Amino acid sequence: MSIKNYKNKIFTANITDLNNLGYGVCRVDGIVTFVGRAVEGDTAKIKIIKTARDYMVARIEEIIEPSPFRIQPECPASRKCGGCVYDLVTYERELELKRRYVEGAMRKHRLDVNVAPVTSDGRMWGWRNKVQYPVGENWEIGYYRRHTHEISGVADCGLEAKPLQGIAPFIAEWLKKYRIPARHIYLRCGEGTGEIMACVVTRSEAFPKSDEFASALTERFPSVVSIMQNVNPDDTNVILGRRWRLLWGREYIEDTLCGCRFRIAAQTFYQVNRGCAELLYRCAAELTFEAAAGGETFRLADLYCGAGTIGICAASMRPGVKLTGIEVTPEAVENAAYNARVNGLTDAEFICAEIGDGFELPEAVRTADAVIVDPPRKGLAGGLIDALADAGVGRVVYISCNPDTLARDMALFAQRGYAYGTVMPFDMFPRTGHVECLVLMSRV
Repeated sequence: MSIKNYKNKIFTANITDLNNLGYGVCRVDGIVTFVGRAVEGDTAKIKIIKTARDYMVARIEEIIEPSPFRIQPECPASRKCGGCVYDLVTYERELELKRRYVEGAMRKHRLDVNVAPVTSDGRMWGWRNKVQYPVGENWEIGYYRRHTHEISGVADCGLEAKPLQGIAPFIAEWLKKYRIPARHIYLRCGEGTGEIMACVVTRSEAFPKSDEFASALTERFPSVVSIMQNVNPDDTNVILGRRWRLLWGREYIEDTLCGCRFRIAAQTFYQVNRGCAELLYRCAAELTFEAAAGGETFRLADLYCGAGTIGICAASMRPGVKLTGIEVTPEAVENAAYNARVNGLTDAEFICAEIGDGFELPEAVRTADAVIVDPPRKGLAGGLIDALADAGVGRVVYISCNPDTLARDMALFAQRGYAYGTVMPFDMFPRTGHVECLVLMSRV
């Protein structure tokens, strides 16, 4: 029977896996079938709703026997939002599924590597220190429903850090009252300091009654120390535009991490899960300085350094570190330089540059004893891997938010004479399908 003829037919299926997109996996007459809202171990009646060339998509009609891993979702917006792909499984099973996901990414690139159990700080909810809610034409807010541009209408996501609760609905109601159009509400908090930044993203620079807005917001939420406006007139999926305007307070917030204090601008990358980030950074520092001779100057380079958090945290854990950071965002570079000074690092420099295939490594990177890289999801540029190998850098500590591009880059490093250690996953994004990884690449 042609695969097209399966559409709208009902089958009884045993769900054998759960992928990182939140779909249960089974086979119908040998055809791989992805089942929404299914859990590994379920036996269910499913209806085929889509057919493709070599797979099908189905929905559950009836659960005949639930999986032992199935739980009731804790978030009331679970079905409306769809962002928490593991909301139906126990947290212990989620961690194992994420470890298996990393293993699968390694196998795709034929890497024979050990994958450690996933490290977690134990929090499933309330960990996200940065949220960005779309705002609709009628000032409704909430994340988009899965695979749509329909706003769920539910804010105060369960993943959102507790200090941020209530702020987005308050801002939306104020904007609606004065008919001020907006595209997004962007909030960020420092869990270690309690400081909060609130930003409204608009299409134009007009923001009537901004003084009244600042007064009302800070009176209701005294922890807000920064109120910003971002202007983004472009019709794209990019949330933030290039123009920023300070409406009230400071252009930054501060937070503490691994015993260090950091200044963080609105544009600056900062890990969204502070508790798990501390576990990750301490482990990265251990790999960085492993077997290094004590008492000698250690030359450390931090690429894609953001506000300098990784390199500064590492440098604070060992005396005699000469730190060089590279980051493309000017505001982040300014933050990093300040952060180094305030944390007592006198031998640190930060360079504003875009790291790409044509990037020429500065002398401080070519001669570094170790290089830490924390690239965006697309991974490292192939030219950068060659440049690090050509320079003979002995240790590359790789932090990645995408196991697939990490595995690709590990294979490229291996081709250039590097051995990889154990891949260590960290649950930086509980209940979602994402996982952070850490691995040491050592020059053979």
